[in-house]
Amino acid sequence: MRDETIYKRDEKGKAVSKKLKTISKRIRFKDRSININRTITIGRDELNDIVIKDDPLVSRMHAFIEKKGEDYYILDKDSTNGSYLNNNPIPKGKRLKITSGDIIIVGKTKLEML
Repeated sequence: MRDETIYKRDEKGKAVSKKLKTISKRIRFKDRSININRTITIGRDELNDIVIKDDPLVSRMHAFIEKKGEDYYILDKDSTNGSYLNNNPIPKGKRLKITSGDIIIVGKTKLEML
């Protein structure tokens, strides 16, 4: 089986989206499990810091989170299906500030900012 991103708005994507359950994963910036002194990448590719292999609506290199000073920001990496912050689309090329309690959605996967 080829590793491909499925476009969620075509027939195949709609069928896959209906079958998939939304998966919740937690991002723990306060813990040492993820190094917050650098950019954190999110996607299907094994090279990402947060690897989401079980969601074909996630692009290989989907988004990244970076720390600037005391603040955190998310940027969609021109993914096929986009990224969402608190159910609002993240505009292409725009970094959005994220805070505790925010929900990031990539594909059908939710990540919660603690």
